Amino acid sequence: MRLRQAGAGGRASPTVDAVRAPGTPRPALPGSRSVAGRRGNRRAAGRIGPDTLTWALAGGAVAAVSLVLVVFDARLQHWFMLPVAGCGVLIGLDVVGWIRRQFDIFDPQALLGLLGLHFFYLAPILHVTLDHWGLFVSPPEEWRDALGVMAIMNMVGLLVYRWLLSFPVRGRHSAWGGQLNVSRFYLVGSIAVAAGVLAFGVEIIMFGGLSGFLAVMTQDREALTGMGWLLMLAESFPLIAFALVLVRWRETLARRRSLVVWLLVSLAVVQFLVGGLRGSRSNTVWPVLLALILVHLVVFAISRRALLVCGVIFVLFMYVYGLYKSAGVEVVDVVRGDRSIEELSSETGRDLPKVLLNDLARADMQAVLLERKRHGEGDLGYGVTYLGAVTLLAPGWLLPERPDSKLVVGTEVLLGPGSYDRDTGQWATRIYGIGGEAMLNFGVLGAPLSFIPLGLLVRWSRRFYRRARDQPDLVPKLLAPALGVATVLVLSSDLDNIVVFLLGRFVPLASVVLLALAVKRSAATGPGFRRPGRGAHARTDLRVLR
Repeated sequence: MRLRQAGAGGRASPTVDAVRAPGTPRPALPGSRSVAGRRGNRRAAGRIGPDTLTWALAGGAVAAVSLVLVVFDARLQHWFMLPVAGCGVLIGLDVVGWIRRQFDIFDPQALLGLLGLHFFYLAPILHVTLDHWGLFVSPPEEWRDALGVMAIMNMVGLLVYRWLLSFPVRGRHSAWGGQLNVSRFYLVGSIAVAAGVLAFGVEIIMFGGLSGFLAVMTQDREALTGMGWLLMLAESFPLIAFALVLVRWRETLARRRSLVVWLLVSLAVVQFLVGGLRGSRSNTVWPVLLALILVHLVVFAISRRALLVCGVIFVLFMYVYGLYKSAGVEVVDVVRGDRSIEELSSETGRDLPKVLLNDLARADMQAVLLERKRHGEGDLGYGVTYLGAVTLLAPGWLLPERPDSKLVVGTEVLLGPGSYDRDTGQWATRIYGIGGEAMLNFGVLGAPLSFIPLGLLVRWSRRFYRRARDQPDLVPKLLAPALGVATVLVLSSDLDNIVVFLLGRFVPLASVVLLALAVKRSAATGPGFRRPGRGAHARTDLRVLR
């Protein structure tokens, strides 16, 4: 994996790493072209929308790809391709902007655009061409009609989304409200890591040692019921430890970048052993992605090529892990040569199309929901699934009677009224995405209206990320990665998934950071932080370490 320093010629960018006084111009984007100049800064600041060339490139690319696909696959010669292509153009604007370096590499809007191009454009087409439908419910009469109607809803929503993003960002970034006391950060972080390790040790003792722990994680995961808070505490320490190492030795890591690769690999291995064994890919994938963004903000810039390589690795990991999740320890048979991956994929139903279309997209699910709601099937939740998500982790003694969750509402829509039965275990465990959950609660109009909170969230997340990237303070740099990733996950996740993500990936590190805050000093005399790098303009201000 190749990592590069921000700025032209591989040198550190002094406009990014230097401590700025109030009123000085905002620095250029890391890795942006020098010829872009003020235009790139205005685009990054959110004061202008996509330019004419970006519209032309996005429209031309989507039109060309769509035309080729329609010519070579007769199943795509259907009207649903028109709204699907429209969605591709609207969300593809951010992909083109990311390629043209108009966005920072981890800008939340750009990351959502990269996922959204697959979510809104590629996934519906792949469903038809691969004839892959991962649902165990009655399908619509014509899948392409259902996908087309859903694409129309999405296209309306994306128009609203682009309109919300076109408004200028008012005001300038204010300095962060508190300076991080780095010594206190090391102390509080070390205590948090120790608490996490202790919680992990308690798990091992509860299950009768390491062999018992492995047996429960791979074969008897029902035994983990009721242990959510303990698991969450145990699974939080690897990322906190990574952040401590990153801040403490950032100068060394900037000079010896191979160490960063080994740190990322070590984080992935430890995180897999601590939390990944119990059948959750997100317990490994998201901490590694957050760590990558931390490296980008704190130590040195990550190249787009490196991010694409990591993306391919993530998808392959999700595929292999899906086999492990369904087959358990039987996946070892593939390593021994007793079975092939194709055989195991066929037996478990875990193949690459399932990863691409059911794990990374919700096209078929949302199309079915829209079809049901258009015919008036199932009662509306009127926000009950959101309330159920917020109260998800409340202890039973505190909230014995819980509101209906998406399990109840979703099952009633997908399988029919009265189909939910907790005693017999009959319910639909599905993830619907922001548009799908909105339809469960508010009907057909929920799909396009869900893009309003999505657009507002992206605006706020971008503002916070730019603050983390541009300002010298460590506090926003440590908090921005989890908030940015959570914003991207909103597209394909339900609120309960976002709540669990924030509690597991944001709250632990954020608690350490907030407990380590010091009284804010004036900008003229207070300590500063610079991302370390090469050259006289990229040295770390060592006063922050005192």
